[in-house]
Amino acid sequence: MVRWSVVIPYYNEETFLAETLEALGAQSFGPFKLILVNNASTDRSEEIARSVMARYGAIETTFLHESCPGKIPALAAGLAAVDTPFVATCDADTYYPVHYLQNCDRLFDEAGSDCVGVMACDIYHPAETAQSIKRRRKIVFKSKLFSNQCHAGGYAQAFRTDALRSIGGFDRDLWPFVLEDHEIVNRLLRVGHTRYAVDHWCMPSERRTDRSCVNWTRAERLLYKFTPFMLKDWFFYNFLAGRFSKRKLGYLNLREKSWA
Repeated sequence: MVRWSVVIPYYNEETFLAETLEALGAQSFGPFKLILVNNASTDRSEEIARSVMARYGAIETTFLHESCPGKIPALAAGLAAVDTPFVATCDADTYYPVHYLQNCDRLFDEAGSDCVGVMACDIYHPAETAQSIKRRRKIVFKSKLFSNQCHAGGYAQAFRTDALRSIGGFDRDLWPFVLEDHEIVNRLLRVGHTRYAVDHWCMPSERRTDRSCVNWTRAERLLYKFTPFMLKDWFFYNFLAGRFSKRKLGYLNLREKSWA
């Protein structure tokens, strides 16, 4: 039985997509299914994706199209095609080490059935450099200190499929703003816990360090950190949603960003 699916939404990612797919093709763990969701790209992204995956015949690859713009609709389309017990969401501009899926699978098994999410540390220097080791340790420490919140972006998240669906999955009607990765973990933590580990990491493109299109304030980040879990719904759906709406921080902001 195939236990894992990987969902990658993409929009005009011809610069990065091949490297990401090569990294997944080199995974030490298998078999797994790959679901690629073309979110109305106007460049050569799909051509590149088909060319790369043609060399990895052992990976069952599904090519989908989602015309509704934005990462949330694309993720929803990908999740609808998942028929495995576990699913990882990956970004088209992120490097995944050879042991990435193996670590996801191992950490779920170690954590037990009430673990509903495994999250990776994001690093921006080679894994064994002092900067990356320090960052990985810091993220894991924070995940233990503040266990009822998210410490990983959507490029670094893996889920129990039934748990993800039970909370409504990816739905722009539930959350039409940026930070959909944090919001979905807020819902996920209602039904179980998440797991982080120092040896579980991925390397997003350095362009992800530019948070200008997300732009939640320092005060909002601090309030998120220190709001008790019983009030996290209030924080997202009453407090943050209203502020994001006024600042027009919809989920299409990152799509509209010029990365040049």
